[in-house]
Amino acid sequence: MASHDRMKVLVFIDWFLPGDKAGGPVRSCANLIEHLNADIDFYVVTRDTDYTSDLPYPNIKSNTWLRHTSGAMVYYISKDKLNKNTILGLLKDNPVDHVYLNGIWSQPFTVWPLELIKSLDRKIPVTLAVRGMLAPSALKIKSWKKRAFLMFAKWKSLYRNVTFHATNEKEAGEVRAVFSEHAVVKIAANLPRKGNTNLSVAGRASKNPDCLSVVSVARIAPEKNTLGAIRMLRGVKCNTEVNLWGTVYNEKYFNLCKDELRTLPSNVKVNFCGSAQAEMVESILRKSDVLLLPTLGENFGHIILESLQCGTPVLISDQTPWRNLASHQAGWDLPLEDEKAFTEQLNAIAAMPDHEFQNWVVGAKTTAENYTNDSHLLVANSKLFTTAD
Repeated sequence: MASHDRMKVLVFIDWFLPGDKAGGPVRSCANLIEHLNADIDFYVVTRDTDYTSDLPYPNIKSNTWLRHTSGAMVYYISKDKLNKNTILGLLKDNPVDHVYLNGIWSQPFTVWPLELIKSLDRKIPVTLAVRGMLAPSALKIKSWKKRAFLMFAKWKSLYRNVTFHATNEKEAGEVRAVFSEHAVVKIAANLPRKGNTNLSVAGRASKNPDCLSVVSVARIAPEKNTLGAIRMLRGVKCNTEVNLWGTVYNEKYFNLCKDELRTLPSNVKVNFCGSAQAEMVESILRKSDVLLLPTLGENFGHIILESLQCGTPVLISDQTPWRNLASHQAGWDLPLEDEKAFTEQLNAIAAMPDHEFQNWVVGAKTTAENYTNDSHLLVANSKLFTTAD
């Protein structure tokens, strides 16, 4: 331990709040900080721009430590200062007890810290959050680059003495499959957004009979299966409005999605709504009958939990940790390969009378409460930063 009473954790992450375009990893990291900052001092090192943006955040001073509303101190690095010397200086100038890395592939925020930590004259424990990046569905994207990087990392022993943070047993298995069956892995499920634990379902509008309001809050991208979601709407029989909230990162894929819209019946209206600001998400979800997310894979899925918290049932693939939802009347997790089953379920939801649908509203909310009130969550996340098991 350093010569201070509270543990000090230095966090490296490519993007952080107020950024909202990089999705779940930012939310996972921010939630962990918000829940644990009563006992741990977090210092976050990140870029001063959001994902896919070259514009620095407005009203934020770069290259200095700032107090963030999450409770952390944050150092937003400008593009011209993002180099190994800056990272080394931040490591040397901070007598930290622990380093917490987010993601596998980032050169400045994973590879450089790992390389530089090995060069220091003091040993610093390192925990690396996998953030779903070793799932088979994720490894298929730019697979040749990822395979080459992993070969390089093993040759350099880059991840030697690193403890991996997995969110469930499945992800722990993915870590061991890629690195070694002897890899040290700690399992801690993601924490919920702190302010969302007591959302009320009161005030939700009644469900209109024989029509449907569908929402998706996810980037428009192959791994989120936006194209598949649109195909699932072909056989929907009732008047349906679908609002797709998410940033477009792949114009070619986006064009395929727009082409697919031409195959939909006239009773289905799809709106591409752009990126949803964090403060908008609750209202967006509460106005919808169902969240549609046939994702190719999630190590958690924060938007799924937030939807449940709002009392909005979810219709998702079986490639997330959220399983057996129908038994709790919280939603449906269906096999990805059976697009027809998703269509049939959308029609079944549309046909539900409001008094029946309200049971699913309550089931969704109850499922979320059971998750967020699990005392083991906080304990497991706290243990990420201890040397003892």
